[in-house]
Amino acid sequence: MQSGNNYPQQAGNSGDINSLIGKSLGQFQIVERIGVGGMATVFKAYQPTLDRYVAIKVLPAYHARDPIFVKRFVQEARSVAKLAHPNIVQIHDFGEQDNITYIVMEHVDGGTLKDRLKSPLPVPVAIDFIIQAAEGLDCAHRNGIVHRDVKPANMLLRRDGHLLLSDFGIAKLLEESTSLTRVGTGIGTPQYMSPEQGMGQKVDRRSDIYSLGIVLFHCLTGRVPFTADSPLTVTVKHINEPLPVERLVSEGVPAPVIQVVQKMTAKHADDRYQAADMVIDALTSALAASNLSLPRLYRVSPVSNQPGGYNQSGPYHGQAGGNPAASVTCFRCGAVNPSSRLYCTTCGDELANSRASNDTFMVNGRPVLARLTIQTGSAKGRSYRFHQDVTTVGRTNGNDLIISGRSVSRRHSRLWFADGHWYLDDVGSSNGTLVNSVRVFQPVVLNDGDVINFGDEIVVFNIAYGP
Repeated sequence: MQSGNNYPQQAGNSGDINSLIGKSLGQFQIVERIGVGGMATVFKAYQPTLDRYVAIKVLPAYHARDPIFVKRFVQEARSVAKLAHPNIVQIHDFGEQDNITYIVMEHVDGGTLKDRLKSPLPVPVAIDFIIQAAEGLDCAHRNGIVHRDVKPANMLLRRDGHLLLSDFGIAKLLEESTSLTRVGTGIGTPQYMSPEQGMGQKVDRRSDIYSLGIVLFHCLTGRVPFTADSPLTVTVKHINEPLPVERLVSEGVPAPVIQVVQKMTAKHADDRYQAADMVIDALTSALAASNLSLPRLYRVSPVSNQPGGYNQSGPYHGQAGGNPAASVTCFRCGAVNPSSRLYCTTCGDELANSRASNDTFMVNGRPVLARLTIQTGSAKGRSYRFHQDVTTVGRTNGNDLIISGRSVSRRHSRLWFADGHWYLDDVGSSNGTLVNSVRVFQPVVLNDGDVINFGDEIVVFNIAYGP
């Protein structure tokens, strides 16, 4: 932290906090306040060294005066910063100085899921958000971290609908803080809190699954299931009252989806799904049983006898006006399509190529892309390019790249771009993801020419460049 900034010695009220605007925390220049809550105030800040904007979460000043809290804060921040997953907000830095305890995170520009919940969401949209959140929770749980405060306000959205979980570990920090005990402040958010957390019992990943189920209920109905005049009364309702399933029914939520919500929010942890990946599988199956599919336009259905394993006639392959004799070359697979098509007849990608807006990292003025070339199966020899967003790989509908081999799991791997590198991670597949014959257990950086195994299926990764 630079000298001469005259930071407030007490950040206990909004006036003190707002005095940070226009000043700097270390190398980060505070631009504006973008959020405030019971646990922290969030600012947008500029980092000149990397020419980027970040979000800085500033915790209340009284925590910085507690040496036990500061020690635990550093330990927890380091643990959370190691979580590299496309559905978890990346932590860039953290610190404590002059009675200001802060965390520096990536800046997400689309608001929060809470902002979207002015009314019920369509079932596929709601489930898409919850699956993304479950993906992030699954990564955290596998690394021994329980969120403890899963709620829409902690689910950040990019403008394209990509969801990232934030605030991992903060509830645990405040729960264990000696100063917190003295002031008697409550932890978590009662509207989404599991019965065991409300009773002050030890919590594990199943508590997060309960909270995620309440978020799903909120998405589907536009309201949380339990409300009251006091947080204590809300907590008691979570413990004793049955979920108001009739609200789901009145909103036309399909029965298979309602069954998943009920199991996620079972009063006893043993009766819930025991892991986040089980939630994902259950929601995927419930969508299929309800004759619904995930809403993203670039997700298409596979058929094994088509080149590349994609469906040419799925619900997203609409027609557009224009000269039928003119042609458009698909960005992803290079196939030639009539200009009257909206989506490629070979790979299903949108011909408008709107995801190019994600390509912000350039080399010599050209975006750095990923190319995956399939070496086995019916799609052998087919190459596909991907933008600098998240690419999911798996066997079934709902993935960006569908590989139909039996050794490929329904959800197998994720490929994404960050900080100038392409990353690959396994998402709990049965037969594993290997890079150059070494099995992947955490995100790895890919290099040009790496050979990837999704189960028994082989794919070659190459760095490509856009026009």
